[in-house]
Amino acid sequence: MTLANKLGITFPLLRDVGLKTALAYGVAMKGGEIAVPSVFIVNKDKKIVFSHVGESVVDRPSASRILAEAEKAK
Repeated sequence: MTLANKLGITFPLLRDVGLKTALAYGVAMKGGEIAVPSVFIVNKDKKIVFSHVGESVVDRPSASRILAEAEKAK
C-alpha cells in the first residue's frame, strides 16, 4: 500500500528522486540533500498563482494561509 492510499489522498504526489524537481524550482537546500519547505499553488490554467519558499525547515506558511490562497485560485 502506498503512502497516498494509507492517507486517503486522491491527488498526485511527487517523489523527487535525486532532487531533480527541487533543483528545477530552486528549492533544494544548499549543502543538503533535501528541499526547503515550499508551497506552490497551481491554478486550472497550469499557472503558479502562489508560492512560498522557506529559508529554513521551520519557515512555512500557516495551513490557513495555504487554504486561503488555494481558495482564491479556484
